[in-house]
Amino acid sequence: MLRGKTVLVTGSSQGIGFAVAREMAAAGADVVVTSERPANDVPPIPGSAFYVQADLTRDGEADRLVGEAWAWRGGLDVVVNNVGTFREPAFLDLTRAHFEFVFGLNVWSAVAVTQAFVQRACAAGRGGRILFSSSLNATRSEPGHTLYDASKGAVNALTRQLAVELAPLGFTTAAVAPGLVETPLTDMGLRSDPAAREAILDQIPVGRIATVDDVAGWYVFLASDAARYATGIVIPVCGGLDAQQMPTRPVTAAERK
Repeated sequence: MLRGKTVLVTGSSQGIGFAVAREMAAAGADVVVTSERPANDVPPIPGSAFYVQADLTRDGEADRLVGEAWAWRGGLDVVVNNVGTFREPAFLDLTRAHFEFVFGLNVWSAVAVTQAFVQRACAAGRGGRILFSSSLNATRSEPGHTLYDASKGAVNALTRQLAVELAPLGFTTAAVAPGLVETPLTDMGLRSDPAAREAILDQIPVGRIATVDDVAGWYVFLASDAARYATGIVIPVCGGLDAQQMPTRPVTAAERK
């Protein structure tokens, strides 16, 4: 599906980002993998892949990253803004430094990487596809995630706004909004807390927490020409959690009549 395309995936040394990069390569793309970790700490990806170490919390890193990614194959077709975090203290303990870190990584890095991509593509007379990793938390909040939820709401808004802003320049946008996914960042779906994990399972209609493979294929589809007319969209990939009004409850005999 992606033969002939060059794709940059930020935050791709583990978790969803690594799975997306792996699946992009399996679909025929040349893939630029990146994180703040040294290259020897990152698992190899079969296929055509190139690693760039970059810390996107630092000024200038987004432009350097995109420049190196662009130079590798003489251009970029797709950028996946995936890097992010949900680590934050309780609401009453939040500081401006916490805000700037979470929003800087989750939102500003996406703005900066996208800006660097669009500038180079426009100079070369090209368009492209811009994808974002959002979250179901952008529309369905939970305790202890004040900054994360707000930042993912901003990512959804950015997906919509850039669809309008950049369409005349030949760019389309889309976001994938997973529910809980088993990754190192989520303690592999709260495996160290069986009670909390079970409580979440009880709320998901399909009865299980997502794996990275459940999510990664959506990015491949959205990066492909099959999705070329879709822009400004946010796709929930959550096992039906977004469709459910409340946690599972008994249905009475009267309701069944």
